[in-house]
Amino acid sequence: MVLEKLNPQLVWEIFEQVFIATPRESKKEDKIGAKIKSWIAERSKALNLNIEVIEDSVGNLFLKKAATKGMENAPPLLLQGHMDMVCETNRKNGFDFADEAIPVRIQPNGEWVDADGTTLGADDGIGVALALALLVDPEVSHGPLEVLITVDEESGLVGANSVRPKELGIESKLLINIDSEQLDTITIGSAGGGDTTLSRKFDCTDTNSNLAFYELSISGLQGGHSGVDIAKHRANANVLIARMLVELCLHMEVYLYSWNGGSKHNAITREAVARFAVPLAKRDLAEKSLQKISQSSLAYYKNEASGSTALEPDINIQWTQVDSFPVCSTDNSYDIITTINLLHQGPIAFSPHVKDLVETSNNVAIVKTKDDVFSVMISTRSSVDAELESFRNQVEAFARRLDWDVEREEAYPGWNPDPSSPFLKFVQREYEKVAKHDIEVMAIHAGLECGIIGAKIPGIQMLSIGPTAQNAHTPDERLRIADIQVLYDLLKSVAVGLKTETF
Repeated sequence: MVLEKLNPQLVWEIFEQVFIATPRESKKEDKIGAKIKSWIAERSKALNLNIEVIEDSVGNLFLKKAATKGMENAPPLLLQGHMDMVCETNRKNGFDFADEAIPVRIQPNGEWVDADGTTLGADDGIGVALALALLVDPEVSHGPLEVLITVDEESGLVGANSVRPKELGIESKLLINIDSEQLDTITIGSAGGGDTTLSRKFDCTDTNSNLAFYELSISGLQGGHSGVDIAKHRANANVLIARMLVELCLHMEVYLYSWNGGSKHNAITREAVARFAVPLAKRDLAEKSLQKISQSSLAYYKNEASGSTALEPDINIQWTQVDSFPVCSTDNSYDIITTINLLHQGPIAFSPHVKDLVETSNNVAIVKTKDDVFSVMISTRSSVDAELESFRNQVEAFARRLDWDVEREEAYPGWNPDPSSPFLKFVQREYEKVAKHDIEVMAIHAGLECGIIGAKIPGIQMLSIGPTAQNAHTPDERLRIADIQVLYDLLKSVAVGLKTETF
């Protein structure tokens, strides 16, 4: 083990032995689901615990444990998180997320845990580890305790959408989601969102000897979570490719062959590669144009002025002339390039009610070429359902005008905050006792499962907490070690404190 000396030991043990050790990419949760069930069975047998385990048709797990002695009159408490993770790597030879354990490590400063060249999966492995620790810890006093662990959160909150509270036997009207990423805050609202995919068939012609062929690549970007990090001015590789190619389109004919960038709807694209051709007679002009837009992009994102912080310190833009390949028509190429160039990337509007909170945003998440189809997936978020659908309507209208096929996935709802919740006030008091300072209450521009689950349980009071985790959904993801003890102490304090509370 790598993390065995960290405190609280039980939480870190679960995180490493269950979540770090077990593959759990979204839509591939069979192994982690089985691991959680076997771990619960082993721990229950060893400690003589009676934990009921229910698995629904999509793989969501619902765990239920009776109150400890003297806590029978406390209201039931539901802890909730998700078992899947975003799998991203910057290792030169890739990483086998289907079979290998995450290469976890403690950073040299002893302050953070991260992974060597991959996502860590603290989102949301550490949240579920905290919930499971509370469930099996013989030193914890609690009322009726429930834990809901969903599948496939990262690719569209699929597990949460499939939850059937009555069928599972959920009794609690108090929910703590442990999937936030900032200590000393309580989240009480989040954005809804929906994905839209544009697709277009194309025909490639035989190689034209009067063309010069190129491969253009963008790499080294920070990427990040398309909700939490969307306002941080980070570059999107698909957007940069579009900017460079549309510059060429202004001066010459451009012929696309392929374009591939991004793999997750909720991650800002870190890398993209496009193959295209230009008239051989325009080769020098093409390279001058590429050099011009490349220099301006590097100047902006590297921002090397004295005292400045680079937005993208490792950005890398390269193009090379390559062997010939079939290409699609210049008209089709122009439509594809200009469409992607026109798609908005980043915040669209900020909240008029909450300072610095992004209200609506869009992420040009995935561009893909497969067989004879170009496709573009965008992920749109908003805390206002009407604004979300309005922007998606705009995209669909102009895309159809350019003869794209449009497929809109059903949007998931936002979570409307309730700052007057008695449960919130109680948890905030307990948090401030543990932390010994004020705790901020906030809403975020990211999707949490609370909005979906809460809509299925009338009258439920909800909030979300979590440790400080940075750069989620990227190989730079890291988790602050000291925060886990604070949160575990908070959860224990809340569990025992419910004995004297009424809601």
